[in-house]
Amino acid sequence: MSKLIKCTSILLIIVLLLGVLINIFMGQEVQAKSQNTKDYKKGSNILDDYPGYSSLLDNLLKEHPNWTFTILYTGLDWDTVIRNETTASHGRNLVQNKSGEWVCSVCGNKAYDNGSWRCASASTVSYYMDPRNSLFEDYIFQFENLKWVDGKYTVSGVQQILDGTYLDVSKISYTTTSGAKKTINKSYAQVIMDAAKAAGISPYHLASRIRQEQGATGSSTSSGTYSNYKGYYNFLNVNATGSGDTAIITNALKYAKDQGWTDPEKSIKGGAEFLAKGYINIGQNTLYLQKFDVDDSDGSLYWHQYQQNVSAARTESSSIKQTYSEIDSDLDMAFNFVIPVFENMPSTRCAMPGTQSIVTQNIQITNSSVVVYSSKSTSSSRLATLNKNAKVLRIEIGSEKENGYVWDKVVLDNGKKGYIISTGFKVIDDVTNCNITAIAIEPGNVRNGPGTSGTTTLTTLTVGQRVTIIEKGKYKNVDGYDWSRIILADGTQGYIVARYLEEVSNSGTTADGKDIVKVVCSSLTIRKSPGTSSAILGYADRGDYLTRTEKAVSTANGYTWDKIVTGSGVTGYVARGDSDENYIEPVTSTGSSTISGSGFKTTGSNLVCEPNITAQNVLSKASGATIKNASGKTVTSGNIGTGYTIQIGGTTYTVVKKGDVNGDGKASSSDYVKIKNYIMGSNSLSNVAKSGADVNSDGKVSSSDYVKVKNYIMGKGSISI
Repeated sequence: MSKLIKCTSILLIIVLLLGVLINIFMGQEVQAKSQNTKDYKKGSNILDDYPGYSSLLDNLLKEHPNWTFTILYTGLDWDTVIRNETTASHGRNLVQNKSGEWVCSVCGNKAYDNGSWRCASASTVSYYMDPRNSLFEDYIFQFENLKWVDGKYTVSGVQQILDGTYLDVSKISYTTTSGAKKTINKSYAQVIMDAAKAAGISPYHLASRIRQEQGATGSSTSSGTYSNYKGYYNFLNVNATGSGDTAIITNALKYAKDQGWTDPEKSIKGGAEFLAKGYINIGQNTLYLQKFDVDDSDGSLYWHQYQQNVSAARTESSSIKQTYSEIDSDLDMAFNFVIPVFENMPSTRCAMPGTQSIVTQNIQITNSSVVVYSSKSTSSSRLATLNKNAKVLRIEIGSEKENGYVWDKVVLDNGKKGYIISTGFKVIDDVTNCNITAIAIEPGNVRNGPGTSGTTTLTTLTVGQRVTIIEKGKYKNVDGYDWSRIILADGTQGYIVARYLEEVSNSGTTADGKDIVKVVCSSLTIRKSPGTSSAILGYADRGDYLTRTEKAVSTANGYTWDKIVTGSGVTGYVARGDSDENYIEPVTSTGSSTISGSGFKTTGSNLVCEPNITAQNVLSKASGATIKNASGKTVTSGNIGTGYTIQIGGTTYTVVKKGDVNGDGKASSSDYVKIKNYIMGSNSLSNVAKSGADVNSDGKVSSSDYVKVKNYIMGKGSISI
């Protein structure tokens, strides 16, 4: 994909995707070594800087001496990769039917795709991305080189992959666009073999991918009988994206119609060409690299991924291994595997996520007292007793009973961690004592609570990354450090060592010359290095704040280039402007501030308000603030709704209007229905919508909330904050 660096009023994005709708994703400049490859042989020292790889590869070579391994040195920092796969673009990786630590703490229960998918947490992505977790016979085939190799494949081998499915036929019957029945005098196995050879890719991979996409009995995208798209086929589900099954199927078949895929053979050949041109022949020649775009051969990183399912490569590799075992029980074929390595990886393999939910939130005791235990047992020592109305920090929410109870993890005011039985309290607004813009001066870990022990790392800040400090000075000398509570640009909250941050002055600058700038054009391209021919890493939108770490590093291609860090921690270069216009402007006052008025107030990262609050009400108390609706349009009058944002100085708040669930700025019957359906389990709500639905602010959405909304609509009650 190529794009002029100059900001324009309309951003044209060429979308190459399969199973993933490309959003405006953020990339990251390559750090450390350049990408290159080397062949690994047993006893080689080429992996000495990458812990845990050699022993696993040696074990595989011992069992399969005909196998070869090519090491791909991505040159990418491990923490940078995980950030770009998670917080830089929520929803890039999804996990199905999971909860607790598997799910992103920011997105929470937000539904993706058909409703059963959730945004994957950093722990989940780390587990599946760490190649060392898959250097075993069952999972190794996600690293198989998928380019065609003469003499390696047979039609009978393809047939074994299709055995037991609706594709296991000697002749292919299909429906034409006119509704007539026709036959192709070939088996699916032969069609797949021919298509793969013509495209230069592995037919076993093509067959496995079709089987994974269509299942054993097929789907609406391969039936040829779907309403309004009769006679069109999309076996690989190219462009099968959208919200809900209808949109997913429609988008896939519309793509098939545009491509002229009017029979199964055309669809399979077209799909094979798509895989070859869009992935395998541009550096994504393994299942792993198709799922995780960490090879920059195509001039980009991270965004060009085959699908969002975080476990897809690992799952499909097991199926492929089973097929190969049926063809050759000893797996003695001369497979070549491309194994990626990353800089600064953890010394041990990334662990599988647990069942607890990781949070950073305040709760208030509602029982007469709650005991804090040293472990998840009432027989363990007692650390403290919290009396009614006491406020405490909660950092983990349990989901399964242990020793007879569900347990939550809390942090006492002295920094000690303990466990309470998960009852007798309510979630309250963040307990804060400041609101200060700061930037990271060291790449510190952000944890869900203060301290290096008993807490979970949420992400790692990039040097120069902008954050907002909302609490400081409370937790001192916990595990040897003073801690500050911060909010990141995406809403992530956590604690970081205080000395890793530098507060930004009201003029928007730091002592060493870094400054905060604001994007003032419709879209700004972020590149790997200065120059319009450099790889595109992502885009910044109008109104986004960036930290400028170096000014005027180059004047390449007629533009002045600055080095920046985005709010999600992505480092890159942007054009400051040309002779005609500027694309960024310095922020002359960060003025992080809280506001309050009759019926509204800032609380943590939210502006909480009552149903009758308008833009004029807020702007009268926040001169110079900018309010934007859910579509990003600036509003200066009329009702504001749940999901709107308001920028005050250098701080952005999300609007939560109590009783307004659908974001239209009113508490009405449609909101009442949404709350009721959510309680009954017939629909889901986003995190911000749930905040709007929680009318009584008790930290949950319950029948008492929809009763309050109903009474408000009928004029029998009020909603207040």
